[in-house]
Amino acid sequence: MSLNGYDSAFDQATNERAEIRLEIERLLSRGELLDKLLECLAPFVTSPKAVEAAEPAHQEQHNEQHQEHHEYHEHHQG
Repeated sequence: MSLNGYDSAFDQATNERAEIRLEIERLLSRGELLDKLLECLAPFVTSPKAVEAAEPAHQEQHNEQHQEHHEYHEHHQG
């Protein structure tokens, strides 16, 4: 480990950013799996309209978050 405090802070921030990105990808994948599960279960629930009504808003929010993540990632690469 470097004795320079700036190097240490930079390394720590870089590692933390990588961990955050991995967690975001993990959560996005988990969300996609849950979306698929909800689609499969929707025909069996007593009020599928409630599921269908919530789905478009959730999907739009998910798409926006996914797009923001990719834009951030592309902008900060290199």
